[in-house]
Amino acid sequence: MTVSEEQVTAGALAEPPAGPRRSILTRRGGPNDLLRSALPLVVVIIALSLFTNSHNASFLTGDNIDNILVQSAVLGILVVGQTFLIIGGEVDLSVGSMVSFTSVLGAWMYTHGWSPVVVAVTLLVVGTGVGLLWGLLVAHVGVPSFILTVGGLGFFSSLALILSQNRPISVASVLGNLGFATWLGLPALAVIFLAVCVVGAVVLHSTRFGRQVFAVGSSEQTAFLAGLPTKRIKVTLFVVNGLLVGLAGIVQLARLSAGDPTSGAGLELSCIAAVVLGGAALTGGRGSMIGGLLGTLLFGVISASLVFLNIGGSWKDFVTGAVLIFAVTMAAASYKRGRRSTDTARTRRRLLSPATGNSTTRTPRR
Repeated sequence: MTVSEEQVTAGALAEPPAGPRRSILTRRGGPNDLLRSALPLVVVIIALSLFTNSHNASFLTGDNIDNILVQSAVLGILVVGQTFLIIGGEVDLSVGSMVSFTSVLGAWMYTHGWSPVVVAVTLLVVGTGVGLLWGLLVAHVGVPSFILTVGGLGFFSSLALILSQNRPISVASVLGNLGFATWLGLPALAVIFLAVCVVGAVVLHSTRFGRQVFAVGSSEQTAFLAGLPTKRIKVTLFVVNGLLVGLAGIVQLARLSAGDPTSGAGLELSCIAAVVLGGAALTGGRGSMIGGLLGTLLFGVISASLVFLNIGGSWKDFVTGAVLIFAVTMAAASYKRGRRSTDTARTRRRLLSPATGNSTTRTPRR
């Protein structure tokens, strides 16, 4: 019995059964992956904190822990959005410049008589709008997100400098007081940061949309063949990231009580490093929100330790770069080990399966 080309083509183009779709939507980081990525970060954070505290006993006080959370708030909010993007197979390198621009825009609006509520809503809308634009260009036009957002980095950095005339714009009243407010016994900015992390973790790990993000990041083509709206998912990822960038701009403005055109410089690198340190794969399809949170806290502890150990601020960029190099190197090594073990397991299954071996060598009868 022969099989015609028409039958083969029809079989290849037929809609995949429900089984593969269910399996692709359950492809996400398991507890072993989470433990493997989170445990080293927890150990490093504790060890560094104890070391710094041994040289300065005020490091592990409640006030300093609150300060670390506040200092980490902007980066942490950005990490939540970047975690979604990187797991989905994309990246945004314009987040730092967008934080600078939105904080400067908010300060400029406030000093020109706009109310704090209008300022906050405007920054959220601007961030969301930029995210929507990036998403449409990436998903529907096919522009690589890396190249697109590098262009956005330069564009919004220059726009922030132009709008502020290359100097910080001070604000006061409600926006400035938010940086010193306390909610539920914690600094308000820390509460906002932790709330965003909790919501992000629930959406990523406990909803259908989160499972779709993992599926698209693992293999966009496979996800598409399984019936997932891959373009819409990617646009949504950029929109969510843009909304969080706008929120980060508000938090930055409240924390500094000023719109500084250079306040977001370097945040994009720290953001990516924190996500990758948390176990995310730059190739997409793997990562966790708790890992990103731990990566953020590690950067916060490092920055605070440099201050408490009286090490110059110029070392911060050096440490950030070193951590980024280490994170990317470890991620690449982990990816290669995973691929090697997967290929070995697949080869072993093929060798041990008599049906597979026979089917590849037997000539069909006519």
